[in-house]
Amino acid sequence: MNWLFYSLLSMCWGAFGAWIVIKLGGSYGLMDLPGYRSSHRRPTPKGGGVGIVCAFVLVSLLNAIPITLWGPASIISLIGLVDDRMELSKSKRLLMQLGCAIVVLLGASPLFGPAALPPLLSIIMGTLFIAGTANFFNFMDGINGIAGISAAVGFSLLAVYGVLKGVTATFILIDLCIVAACIGFLPFNFPHAKVFMGDTGSVFLGFLFAAIAWQSNATFLGVATCASFFFLIYADAATTFGIRIVEGDRIMVAHRRHLYQVLVNELGLPHWKVSVGYGIIQVLIGAIVIALQNLGMAALVAGIMVIGLLFVATSVILHHRADRVPSSDSL
Repeated sequence: MNWLFYSLLSMCWGAFGAWIVIKLGGSYGLMDLPGYRSSHRRPTPKGGGVGIVCAFVLVSLLNAIPITLWGPASIISLIGLVDDRMELSKSKRLLMQLGCAIVVLLGASPLFGPAALPPLLSIIMGTLFIAGTANFFNFMDGINGIAGISAAVGFSLLAVYGVLKGVTATFILIDLCIVAACIGFLPFNFPHAKVFMGDTGSVFLGFLFAAIAWQSNATFLGVATCASFFFLIYADAATTFGIRIVEGDRIMVAHRRHLYQVLVNELGLPHWKVSVGYGIIQVLIGAIVIALQNLGMAALVAGIMVIGLLFVATSVILHHRADRVPSSDSL
């Protein structure tokens, strides 16, 4: 079966990309040096997500997937690779991400997204959704395994939902190949990291996830359902942003106040427990959301709000508890 062949191919590329960066990353300046924001203690190669990107591009070329999808996504990864090597300014990165998102939407057309939205509103919302998700997912790449597991779960849920709703087979193939590539990458990053995904992989995965969620659904209900498969990504980023505002932090300064970072650094939980825990919780949320969307938008929104309130309450409690304990830089 084609999907099995491409999945195995993608898994091999995911593993090969991680291995080659472990071997050569230091020679090309692709090293993550420990700092205040880090949750690791040793210099570690980064950019290992390059194999995931290569798998996606190869599968795209072999299956005549439009260049307006794989082209901008590849550019996003290339920007991430440059950023892994030499830090780019935030404004330049954001402008390039917005531009790539617009190309994806224009290339997919009819007219730019879910049918219920006017074209101009659709392209504005779609652009912000795709570029925003790219950055939110990047924020989550801070401990061993969390980005790879979150992506594997999110794209798996996209594939399951796609099968249930009769989504175009091409999108389902891409979802499965990304899952396989992440599985190939994970043994090099989890439970102990020999290499990090880096912006090369994390920004790319967030960008591609949102692009597929937007393109593969004709209704806003479908988009909202698919976006919920990255619920913890959005919820962690939004809650952390709110907590930092309340605490008077400078928002643009690097930090380690995400809930997953607090659980590891301040509360001393092992990386693997936090990463696996996030993955399991996201699977449960995905199952709930798929069930609720059959009842309509009101039920879906109500369910997401309840889950969101539970996450915010839990996050605030754990942040307060962490503020009362000595910091711990566990690896």
